[in-house]
Amino acid sequence: MGIERKRKGCRYILCLLSNLLLILLSCFWCSWSPALAAPVKDTVGFVDINSHWAQKDISRLYALELVKGYPDHTFKPDQLVSRLETAVLIVRSGGFTAEAEKAAAKTNNKNDKKSTSSTAAKQIPRVPWGQSYIDLAVRKGFLTPDSPGDYDFDGPATRLEVAELLARAMYLVPPVTGADSAMAEIKSVADAVYAKTFSDLDALKPAEKTFIAAVAYADVMSGYPDGTFRPRESLTRAEMAVILSRLVDRGWVKLPAGRHLAGWISAVDDNKGSKEITLISLSGAQKLKAAGNVQCYRVAEKCTLADSVNFQCEAILDGQKQVSWINLLEQRDDSGQTDKIRGSVKMVVLGEDNYIIVNNMYAEDLFLPLAWDAVLTGNKATKGFNSLKLGNFVDVEVSKGKVRKATLLDVKTTSGKVDRIENGCLYLEGDSSGKKPIWFNHYDYARLVNKEGTRQVQLQAGSPVSITYLDPLPNEIDDEVALEIKVTK
Repeated sequence: MGIERKRKGCRYILCLLSNLLLILLSCFWCSWSPALAAPVKDTVGFVDINSHWAQKDISRLYALELVKGYPDHTFKPDQLVSRLETAVLIVRSGGFTAEAEKAAAKTNNKNDKKSTSSTAAKQIPRVPWGQSYIDLAVRKGFLTPDSPGDYDFDGPATRLEVAELLARAMYLVPPVTGADSAMAEIKSVADAVYAKTFSDLDALKPAEKTFIAAVAYADVMSGYPDGTFRPRESLTRAEMAVILSRLVDRGWVKLPAGRHLAGWISAVDDNKGSKEITLISLSGAQKLKAAGNVQCYRVAEKCTLADSVNFQCEAILDGQKQVSWINLLEQRDDSGQTDKIRGSVKMVVLGEDNYIIVNNMYAEDLFLPLAWDAVLTGNKATKGFNSLKLGNFVDVEVSKGKVRKATLLDVKTTSGKVDRIENGCLYLEGDSSGKKPIWFNHYDYARLVNKEGTRQVQLQAGSPVSITYLDPLPNEIDDEVALEIKVTK
């Protein structure tokens, strides 16, 4: 009984020490794990990154609450990061937290003796914190320490080690699934991958060159201005922040829903003592309040919020849904000749590629890419280009090969049989006492199609038709403009 109490006491002390270490670590890197992170509450930012080469990336991650600093509001960008910090951060960033916790729970189950006594488990180094992430990294082949017992988890991570871990965790090269050394199992794919040349890789093994080529091709890591990669140099917090920022760009890091926005800023206005930003995207316009300490960057240099108008941008919202960080990308350019197209919508695609397919007045399908600053106007265009439905008629303005503006037309329909055609006017059977028009001037300007939507050349008396038209002055007569005349039989 006394021995058991001592064991419990030791476990209790170890647990306290482990929790203390976790709390201290949270001062370094923020995470998605409740045990390691808390929301950033201060609004001061970091006082030691002004004019630092990685300032934009560090402040971006801070706005996304992916990194934290120290109580004195410093980030210490040039401080080195350890192997353990780097491994846990990369594995956690890849969205493996739930899987790691599930595996840890299974391993800790007293009835699961098989998992703790396996050969694979003996190859896993023991670390003071983040053990579940290291377990997962080794089992998945992301991390392959040659000698688990001598794994220097507290030592600074080298650029080569980070490149290897990233290449495997992002599946840029095949991960190792067995206990053998990665260097022995991975065949060099440098010839198959774009071999970005660095001048200081000659002494490396083929597999090591492959890791560097893979992360360089994916633009996750890069070299130095002098053409070197410096594989044996240690990694700083600033360099790790830049890598994490690039992982965000490539969708590797899962971001909080609704916090990361894209579009262009059409206006910055004063509203009750604070700044209000109008952000327009292909999905519509929205009004956003700017945080008091909002940071705005253009080409990695700080600028004012007023400078952001008419720029394409990336915007990040803080926990109060206020814009806290803006990166300006490209300025709008309204110059150039504009071509106008009228037709009906056949397809709308919004996402990585953005375009619409419009069937013009000659029944021809036109593929029209959307410019990043394209806008949709009209009474029913409340959700931007998401408002467009199949068959909607639009007026489109195209400049430099892309749609810059589209107007959703408010149309009406009527149907009947053709009575006669004379003097460029189409008459339907019936009288003019009804609410719908029975004649259309300049009917030959409309798109004439059969019931399948194929262009039709002739229209005869007695033909049953459905007519889509504009009615600019609803209370007037003889002003209707026919857009499409469809012969229904």
